Amino acid sequence: MRRNLLVFFPLLFTLILVLLLLRQLLGAALPSTMVAYMTLESGLPVVIVEDLNHGLKKRLDFDFFTDPSFSPDGARLALTSYLRFGSDIVVYDLGSGETLRLTESVAIAESPAWSPDGEWIAFASNFEGDNNIYIIRPDGGDRQRITASIAGDREPAWAPDSGTLVFSSNRGDGWDLYRIDLESRQARQLTSHRAPDTSPDWSPDGRRIVFASGREGASAIYLLDLETNEVSPLVVDSRYDSRPKWTPDGRAVTFARSIDGVSRIMRVDAATGEIRRLALGEADADALAWWRG
Repeated sequence: MRRNLLVFFPLLFTLILVLLLLRQLLGAALPSTMVAYMTLESGLPVVIVEDLNHGLKKRLDFDFFTDPSFSPDGARLALTSYLRFGSDIVVYDLGSGETLRLTESVAIAESPAWSPDGEWIAFASNFEGDNNIYIIRPDGGDRQRITASIAGDREPAWAPDSGTLVFSSNRGDGWDLYRIDLESRQARQLTSHRAPDTSPDWSPDGRRIVFASGREGASAIYLLDLETNEVSPLVVDSRYDSRPKWTPDGRAVTFARSIDGVSRIMRVDAATGEIRRLALGEADADALAWWRG
């Protein structure tokens, strides 16, 4: 018996080492699918970065962060940082943990969106009184105002070519979607409905925009076909659905669903309409962002 144990334990130890090595090799071979999302700890917002393929998690230093947006290389996050008076846009380095503050003003700056080419971060702010869309370099330089409306412009999202933005605005009869070309600065209205259309996100192939709207009463998820300009429902439910985001492969949309006062991240297949919940956040999860590297 003792002799058998002496043989068994070295074999078990060797097997464990082999399994650990295989896990590392597979982890290196498989691409990382990273997400960032907001959860609540003691009622306060905390951002979690999670590698879905490799089972790794990183909790950002507690600093009232929300609205994460990945840089194209996945090394940094643009975030909204809540302050006592207003909010700022910051860039957080996931490797070093260092934070670079891009805006410093007693104003509201929110909803950062990193351009696919990595050159700009778009955001909404009331720096100059009215809420408009701005862009800024990731190092904090060359800030430019893109829209000049006396209404409210918010929630910018980039087209895949990094040359166009879509955003939500109440410059018409209600909150509708608009697109603006960065070179010409010409804006064009995309939707027109008495219910608010908000939280747009451009599909990776550039053909559709997903957004949230109250067209059926409760907030639901819709698709806008940019070729036909037709709007079609993707998810219509009596519960409150918001903040839709395309998955990097363009095959599905994730969104936040309020269930008994708690936010859960759901995934809907864009072709079949099949819905399932993603196991993100122990008690609450919202503001999901995908790394599209």
